[in-house]
Amino acid sequence: MLTLNIRTTFFLCLLVSAASCVRPKVYRSELTARQGAENREKVLVKELLDRKKEAADMINKIGELNRLIGQQEENISDLNTELSNRVQQMGESSSKLAAEKKAVEKDLASKNAELSEKNLLLEKIQTAQQQRRKKLEDLKTSLAHSYAGQADVAVELREDCVVLSLPDKALYDNKIFQEVSASGRALLSPLAQILSTMPEVDTEVHSHTDNILPKDKTLQDTWDWSLRRATNVVRTLIREFNVNANQLTPVAKGEYYPLTSNATVEGRIRNRRTEILLYPDVPAIPAAE
Repeated sequence: MLTLNIRTTFFLCLLVSAASCVRPKVYRSELTARQGAENREKVLVKELLDRKKEAADMINKIGELNRLIGQQEENISDLNTELSNRVQQMGESSSKLAAEKKAVEKDLASKNAELSEKNLLLEKIQTAQQQRRKKLEDLKTSLAHSYAGQADVAVELREDCVVLSLPDKALYDNKIFQEVSASGRALLSPLAQILSTMPEVDTEVHSHTDNILPKDKTLQDTWDWSLRRATNVVRTLIREFNVNANQLTPVAKGEYYPLTSNATVEGRIRNRRTEILLYPDVPAIPAAE
């Protein structure tokens, strides 16, 4: 701005000094040209100052952008570090998950193998039970058919045997309560025929009595009495029907498994009974672990 003032003053002096020797018309023309030049110079100086200001603003903006870029680069570096750490953690987690998966698969395979073994065992148990049941039912059917129409004879199926209940009054002598009567031998005949054709069937003759001994001084107690009755049934089956003795076992129950009270005659008659338990040769049930 100081340079502009000096120049202006200089030009004015020249104009003053030359005014006396320059013609008015030329003077005015030159003065107008100089004023136009000065005005253009002012405009150019103003534009120059504006450009300098714009350049300064641009430099400031570039500085801000550089700082922003620096922060972003720092953030990117931090993100890369975090990403690297997470990738490493994911790798460790992946390895851990793979190991856990392998352990679970191994345990599952072991459980499946164990389950298969148990299912196989269950099938064997069910097959054995079905075979046992069939043999027991077949034996029950044979006995029931053989004793069809016989009064007071009962055939029932228990868990592991078939029970043939024979009436006391038909099986034993009315006077000697432990001796098998003629009607008793006829009653044992169908049983003997079944046992002769099924030598694998084990048979127990269970004799039950009441609590009053018959007038027989040789009897010591009801066990003795029931044992004689059971033994006489076994002897009859062996001696008169040729049943294998290895199939037969007499069992004395005495008075200790009554069906009802021994206080009445009717109760004592009901309690005196013979139950023949037949055990067919059935497959053993596999033991469950």
